[in-house]
Amino acid sequence: MTTRPVPESETETELGTGSGAPGPGAPVAPVGRRWIAAFTVACTGMWLAALTPAQVQLARQAELIDPAGKELLFGLATGIGAGVTMLAVPLFGAASDRIRTPFGRRRPWIGGGALLAAVALVVLALGPTGPVLLVGGWALAQLGLAAVLAGLLATVPDRVPPAQLGTVAGWAGTSQMLGALLGTVLVNAVVPDLAGGYLAMVVVLLAALLPFLLLFPERPGGAHAAPAPARRTAVRMTPDMVWVWSGRFLVMLGFALVTQYLVYYVDDELGRPDVAGSVLVVTALTVVSAIVASLVSGRWSDRTGRRKVFVVGGGALMGLGASILASTPVWPLALVAAVLIGLGFGTFLAVDLAVVAQVLPSLEHTARDMGVFAVAATAPQLLAPAVAVPLVTGTGGYPVLYALTAVVTVLGGALVLGVRAVR
Repeated sequence: MTTRPVPESETETELGTGSGAPGPGAPVAPVGRRWIAAFTVACTGMWLAALTPAQVQLARQAELIDPAGKELLFGLATGIGAGVTMLAVPLFGAASDRIRTPFGRRRPWIGGGALLAAVALVVLALGPTGPVLLVGGWALAQLGLAAVLAGLLATVPDRVPPAQLGTVAGWAGTSQMLGALLGTVLVNAVVPDLAGGYLAMVVVLLAALLPFLLLFPERPGGAHAAPAPARRTAVRMTPDMVWVWSGRFLVMLGFALVTQYLVYYVDDELGRPDVAGSVLVVTALTVVSAIVASLVSGRWSDRTGRRKVFVVGGGALMGLGASILASTPVWPLALVAAVLIGLGFGTFLAVDLAVVAQVLPSLEHTARDMGVFAVAATAPQLLAPAVAVPLVTGTGGYPVLYALTAVVTVLGGALVLGVRAVR
């Protein structure tokens, strides 16, 4: 007995409602475990390639290139890379809404973006060492990964019915944390060599995406495809979208402030003798806590039909963890903070994507509108260095940085209370 690919045309429709209830074009048939598993693996590979350099590899490379100015060079590379992502994801999403191919709307962007990112990571691994290559290579990698992200994000409202949004969002949130954990283990324990770590990420990225691309093809861009948008229109930001976008931006900013400078915090503030090992422990605690919280919160949210309490609670837990880092920079409490931040971020991620999918206003511009919300997740990476560098290098230091982190995460979670379309 052979297993055939599962075409999305059997059940796929488009989602387009800002009311929080299933609209006339919302998907109805549930997605199966195979689809969820393949989607989760694909997202995990994408996040591994996107987060590992930003959390580990680029910091190491910046220190090798300019030990005295490592913070500035690292911030420049991650900031420009985030800027590329911020601009590219909505553009790639809008293009995928309009373009029809024999392979579907989303898959060409996912596959093509992965190949571009792979080339860029190989350049970072094998090219000449220097600040221009560091910044330019990472910007090119982010461009490719932006196409992958745009395609994967759009498959959620394209394919997942409202009753399963919390569950799928939970697995999507898990994939982000799992990608961060596996990437940290990969480059710290499995392939600690700088160049080898980049090459290993290329292998994982491509291997993770292939099952989703091959086993679950979209309907072809022919007569049975969803109609392309008749004309270009500006993004229509409803009040609910503004509340959700703003809350996501602040929570993601808080998480970026914690993670981007974790290596330097462990080294300079905590004074740990084994920096790489300590970062691995903190990352593992954060990720495991986030995975547990994400899976539990996503399913619980679907069963109760409630979203807001999880978003607010997630932001509050993150704020508590950041407050500990700010007030008591000692190793045992740093581990407690890592657990709290992981629980909060996992809870937030599990439900935030479901909230986003439920407030989308457009049937025709699903990927474009999802790309707008992706900006709220990527723009904080651009802003975080601009916020953190003056504080860390000035008189405030890490206590002020993480006190600010606590404020923005609590506020970000609370903003969902202004949304009217979800409970």
